[in-house]
Amino acid sequence: MKDEDKGSYVHRVREDTQRYIKDLLGENERLRNAVAVLEDEKRHLEAQLDVQAKMVRQEIERREKEKASLQKRLQEIESESLRFIDQYSKVEQHNANLANLYVASYQLHGTLNREEVLSVLQEIVINLIGSEEFGVFELNQNKTSFHLIASFGIDADRHKNVSASSSLIGRAALSGKTWIKGHGEAAEGLEYSDLLACIPLKLGGQVTGAVALFSLLSHKPELEEVDYEMFDLLATHAATALYCTELHAARAGASE
Repeated sequence: MKDEDKGSYVHRVREDTQRYIKDLLGENERLRNAVAVLEDEKRHLEAQLDVQAKMVRQEIERREKEKASLQKRLQEIESESLRFIDQYSKVEQHNANLANLYVASYQLHGTLNREEVLSVLQEIVINLIGSEEFGVFELNQNKTSFHLIASFGIDADRHKNVSASSSLIGRAALSGKTWIKGHGEAAEGLEYSDLLACIPLKLGGQVTGAVALFSLLSHKPELEEVDYEMFDLLATHAATALYCTELHAARAGASE
């Protein structure tokens, strides 16, 4: 190869090399720019993702708070519903109690037959108060004793006459106030100290007799509020009903 051909070849190689290097540099610059663009896009996307993630977290928190609020409100509604149900049940029970009191009062005054009045009185004590061990007593004229005029579940002979001074029945009755075990004066040393309750029968404020309860039915552990209302009813209405039967019997005897 001639020298000038060699020079031309070297020159072309140098030019090709320079052009290749220039192209490489250009490509490198293009790649660097592309990387920079991608880095910008990445940062932009990361920023967008951060914003979206924050929004999602805020939405989740909002929904969690809303859920908690709804659950609390639901519990309040359930509690309120239970309270209304309880109130409704109490109102129903109260109405039933009033109906029972009305029926009991009506039945006591629905007859002038003494035995029928005593029978009604027994049914009231058994079915409405819930006792199958009791006695109905009447105060004698000199007010020294009470004699048994009706009973259920007790020994009638043993309770035939009860002292007005030495027995719990007598003392409780003459006090004019209903006596309840555990709520009245101590019964030590008195007859019938195991008494559950004693309801004085009063007419015009004067004691005429008493209803003595010795126990409650097994399924009824204690006296209830309605029982006290029933005691108040018996205290006056039973005494009045029995007195009316006496007047009726006296008039019937006088007319014969």
